[in-house]
Amino acid sequence: MATVLGANQYGKAENRVVRIVRDTARHEIRDLNVSTSLRGAFADAHTHGDQSQVLPTDTQKNTAFAYAKLHGISSIEDYALALGRRLLDATPAADEAEVKVEEYAWDRIGDHSFVRRGGAVRTCLVTVDRESARVVSGVKELVVLNSTDSEFKGFLKDEFTTLPEADDRILATSLVATWTHTTAEADWNASYDAVLALMLSTFAGTYSRALQETLYAMGTAVLEADAEIADISFAAPNKHHFLVDFSGFQVEGLTNDGEVFIAADRPYGLIEATVVRAVEPTRETLLGCLAVPRWADDVLAGQPYADRTALLGAADAAARELSDEELDQALSGHPRIGERGGAQSQSEQSGVDLSAADRLARGNAAYEERFDRVFLIRAAGRDAEQILAELDRRLGNDDDTERAETVDNLRQIALLRLEAALEAGS
Repeated sequence: MATVLGANQYGKAENRVVRIVRDTARHEIRDLNVSTSLRGAFADAHTHGDQSQVLPTDTQKNTAFAYAKLHGISSIEDYALALGRRLLDATPAADEAEVKVEEYAWDRIGDHSFVRRGGAVRTCLVTVDRESARVVSGVKELVVLNSTDSEFKGFLKDEFTTLPEADDRILATSLVATWTHTTAEADWNASYDAVLALMLSTFAGTYSRALQETLYAMGTAVLEADAEIADISFAAPNKHHFLVDFSGFQVEGLTNDGEVFIAADRPYGLIEATVVRAVEPTRETLLGCLAVPRWADDVLAGQPYADRTALLGAADAAARELSDEELDQALSGHPRIGERGGAQSQSEQSGVDLSAADRLARGNAAYEERFDRVFLIRAAGRDAEQILAELDRRLGNDDDTERAETVDNLRQIALLRLEAALEAGS
C-alpha cells in the first residue's frame, strides 16, 4: 500500500507570555497565551527525518517571549502580526505562519498592583504568508444573560418533544465570537472595544424570540458599524436556567414568581452562525459585464447573495439562454478580436499579438460574411494562434451550433468580468 503525506504543520502551543512594562513607577501588564504554527515544505522531516529546514519549536517559543520585549504588545493583533512575520522570515521553507493569542485581563488596584479579571478572554488568530496577512479578532467566555424579554415557542414537535413553550424565559450563553478584518492595519484596541460594546448593547436591547435571532442582530449591528469587518461568527451554548417549582411546599411567601432558578450546564443547546456581508453588485456593474438588461435584472432579483459563489452561480444560470434581441444587445458592446476597444477589452485581449492583426482581420471578415455578426470569443487566456484556430474551426459550424457557441462565450466573458469587478471592489 502506498502512502503520501497530507496536510501538516508544526509549532509551539500555549506559551504563557507575561510582559510587565516598568518604564515608570506605574506599571502595565499584558498576560498572553501564545501558540505558533508553521506550514510549508516540511515533507522531508516526516518522510526522511530531515530536519534541515525545520525551525525548532523551542526557537518559536523563544521568539514569542523575545518579541514581547523587542516589539512590545500594544495589542495582541499587532504583536501576533510581528511574531508571525518574524517566524516566516526565519524559516525559508515556510509558506505560512499562524499565531493564535489569548489575552487575560487584569484590573489595576495600585501603581504596581493588579487583580485578575474574571470573564471574557480576548483572542486573535493571525495568519501571515509571503504576500499578505489575515487577522481574525475575537472574544470567548463572554457570559451574558437577559432575565426577561426572551421567548421560545412555535417550534417543531414530534412524539419525543417534551419541552414546553416559553413566553418569558432567561436567555443566557457563554459566547464565543470571532470577526475577520479586511485589513492588516487598524487601531486594534479601539476596534475590539467598539465591537464588544456593540455586541453587548445589541444583546441587551434585542427582544429575543430565539437565541439565533439575537446572534443575527448582533452580527448585523457589527457589520453595519464597521466597514472593515468582513464577517462575524458566533458559537453560543445555551446556559439553561430552569424555574424551581415551589408548588409542593406549603410555606407562606414561597410562590412561583419566576425568581428562583437552577442553572444547568449539561446538556446544552449549541447555536452557531456566521453573519456575512451580502454581495450586491449594481445594475451598472452587471451591464458592464453583459449588456443585456434582462440578464442584469434577473441577477439583481436574487439579491442579497450570501457570497460570491452564489452570485456567480445566478449570473451563470441567467446568461445561458439569450434571445436574438439579447444576443444583438450583448454583441454591440464588443469590438472585433484584434481591434482594441476600451481598457476592459484591451486587458482581455492582452495575449493577442498585434503581428497577427492582418490574419485576424481576414478571419473576422470571413466570419461576418458567413454568420452576419461579429466573431466573439473569450480572448482572456488565449493567444492569437489559439484564437485563429478557434475561428477557423467555428467557420465550419452550422448556424445553430455557432449561435450556441457565441452565447456560451458571452457567458464566460460576463463571469470573468463580474469576478474582476467583485475583486476590484473588495
